[in-house]
Amino acid sequence: MDIKEIWLAVLKKLETDIGLGEVEMWMRPIKPLSIEDETLKLEVPDSMICDTVKDRYEEKIKTVVASLVGRQLKINYFLSVASAETKPVHRAAAVKEEPHSAPVHTSHFAFNPNYTFDTFIEGASNRFAHASARDVAQNPGRSNPFFIYSAPGLGKTHLLHAIANETLKTNPSAHIVYIASETFVNEYIESLQNKTPETFRNKYRKLDCLLLDDIQFLVGKDRSEEEFFHTFNSLSDSKKQIVVTSDRPPKDLLLNQRMVSRFLSGLSVDIKMPDLETRIAILRQKKELHKFSIPDDVITFIAENVRKNIRELEGCLITVGNYCVSMRAQPTIDMVKEVIKDHMTPGDQDEAKISIDAIKAAVSEKYNIDLKDFKSPRKTEAIAFPRQVAMYLSCNLTDKSLPDIGEFFNRDHTTVIFARDKIKQMVLTDPYFNEVINQLIAKIKNVGNSPKG
Repeated sequence: MDIKEIWLAVLKKLETDIGLGEVEMWMRPIKPLSIEDETLKLEVPDSMICDTVKDRYEEKIKTVVASLVGRQLKINYFLSVASAETKPVHRAAAVKEEPHSAPVHTSHFAFNPNYTFDTFIEGASNRFAHASARDVAQNPGRSNPFFIYSAPGLGKTHLLHAIANETLKTNPSAHIVYIASETFVNEYIESLQNKTPETFRNKYRKLDCLLLDDIQFLVGKDRSEEEFFHTFNSLSDSKKQIVVTSDRPPKDLLLNQRMVSRFLSGLSVDIKMPDLETRIAILRQKKELHKFSIPDDVITFIAENVRKNIRELEGCLITVGNYCVSMRAQPTIDMVKEVIKDHMTPGDQDEAKISIDAIKAAVSEKYNIDLKDFKSPRKTEAIAFPRQVAMYLSCNLTDKSLPDIGEFFNRDHTTVIFARDKIKQMVLTDPYFNEVINQLIAKIKNVGNSPKG
């Protein structure tokens, strides 16, 4: 199999594993370049796709490739020059030496123009980190080193790009490199193999600003850590800015103590998981960026239930938005719940706790009818329609069987099926009614999840 056939087989397998929509969005734009020196080389159109694929899908890709070629391969990512040159943004000086026909390695790609301080949603969880990063960009070398730590996907990489973009506003000729620690290690090893360590050192020790992502990957790589230590000292002695990120605070890094002490001597900030209001604000911003038509109650539902990190939060929004476009469906809470069920934080939605009595109470208040009317034989529209709404909600929010639901309304299961299908069709075709149903669902769940006593 040649490289193109291998990549097509990878995509086909991933469609089964992660879904066609995810493959079309994140994998299809990637161009396979070659397999050399036990490394699969991939060309990516932009840094956002690169970051997403590395974080979410790289291990799956490696597993599939290994099953096809019979051995484990590393993956190196390269940024397409054509893609980078379509945006009027700056890149590190080393990139300019590359021929235009070749892809640019992602350690020197154009900084993401969407990652700025203005597009970073500020909240209580990240306010200090945001303010400190802006100060570092405006006054390079003053807070040195600048160390940002948090769980994955909470905005560290966004701040690194924002620092670069802001610095280049005031100093367009600044030599800035963003690099992942893993890539730093690989480049150092290559320099040793090629007997060009001085070229490597000159490249990193003559910068105005070094942005090193995920320093924890240096743990256990003693020679690379030693090389970075000397690079750090060289830049620090020259009053050049050093920014480092990690998934843990400096004191918890299993690095040499002299390296840890350097980090502790500077400014360290952490980013926590954003609160609900910040998550909602992030989703609204991303909704506008992607031009999705998603109502606020659905946005709130996603924000309430996806709490692991911002990257996954945005991923869920993109998945929902594309699902609605592809299926030509109105986004409802019930539909969204099914689409993002694998991403919802355990314990957030315990639907067994939602009772049909709670559903009846919410519907009766909405349509101004008595609770006894739900079991009434009356079939007037003013009574029958709210009853159908309550049956539909009972089908979707409880684990009751159709006959059991029917008993709560003095109806048989065929009546429940008719009500369910009728209301479902209205939800899919009437945006206003869809909003009414979503509001009812949110209210019922708030009541069901409120503390007892």
